Amino acid sequence: MDPFSVYIHIELLQAVPSRGDQRRLIMRFIRSLAQTPDTPGDFVDRDETLRARQVKIVGQYAITYRLDAPVRAVMVVDIRRADG
Repeated sequence: MDPFSVYIHIELLQAVPSRGDQRRLIMRFIRSLAQTPDTPGDFVDRDETLRARQVKIVGQYAITYRLDAPVRAVMVVDIRRADG
């Protein structure tokens, strides 16, 4: 099966360290979503339209993403420190 596309707004990457283990963990997880787009998060939240979004804790960061199966895409919608 062809991988899904993974979309992330470039401004979200400003929250990610520019190098080091945390960056490697985050980028590895984001890339993995192309092959396993239905990866469950550690919990689910909902946006203002009540659309479910997965939130996965990766290292010290929370990555929020949602699956758009009809267009075979995963949208990363937020990255932030998990402690703040």
